[in-house]
Amino acid sequence: MSLQNALEFYFVFDGLEFKQKYNDIFEAINAEILTKFKIHKDKFNFPQYDKECKTVLKKLARSDRKRFSITRQIPRHLAPKIINLLTQTQIIKIEKSKEEKITKDKHKKLKKELRRYQIQDKIHFCNNFTRFWFRFCEPNLYLLQNGEFQKVLKIISNELDYYFSLPFELACIDFLAHILNLPKNEITSYWDKNSEIDIFIDYGGFIIVGEVKYKSKKVCKDVLNLLMKKCEKIAIEPDFYALFSRSGFSWDLSALKNDKILLFELSDFKELL
Repeated sequence: MSLQNALEFYFVFDGLEFKQKYNDIFEAINAEILTKFKIHKDKFNFPQYDKECKTVLKKLARSDRKRFSITRQIPRHLAPKIINLLTQTQIIKIEKSKEEKITKDKHKKLKKELRRYQIQDKIHFCNNFTRFWFRFCEPNLYLLQNGEFQKVLKIISNELDYYFSLPFELACIDFLAHILNLPKNEITSYWDKNSEIDIFIDYGGFIIVGEVKYKSKKVCKDVLNLLMKKCEKIAIEPDFYALFSRSGFSWDLSALKNDKILLFELSDFKELL
């Protein structure tokens, strides 16, 4: 199995154990998830707020995972209860925002949009399989119940590369924690009202920022330039810029003679796997 295949199996099956060996990920998805959907479905029954919990999880599996986004799906007063319930049952975990609160100046009135703005934490699934289930299976249970497994596989194949983006980003955090010998909780992402950075490390003033691309084309210099602009916008000066790519890097990016630029490809993940 190639490194890419091994990673992609992890992106789907982390959290689900089985003994059979597979080389093709779609064969594995069909055999271990779709045809066994009744078994998996019973793993996700909630004694309280079952419908609301599943609505929230389907939303989180598709969205940017910001905490307040779920209030568009369920009543606002229920949101904290649902988050607490799903956290206690180890379905989800919270990633705290690093954004700083806006400092109010008593001599100046804040703009209307800033007065309403609230800092949001992000929500992660505790394993990849649970996110995969609520991304592809729970919304298509009616097809699975009708035995239309190939139709569900088609839906999955059309969107799988996009789905892989987030677990690859989280795998890159694992990778950096490993090679830098840092606690994993010191490596997060960064987001605020106007910008977002995939990977952010500030360890005692030592700063690394990173962008992650799980695409079939090579990452070009524009990605690095955009990352640098984001850093200027939030007023940070990183010690290193780290770029991660599934498909390698353009010649102009690879040819850069800059010790602050770190480029990582799938082959670098061999030790971690």
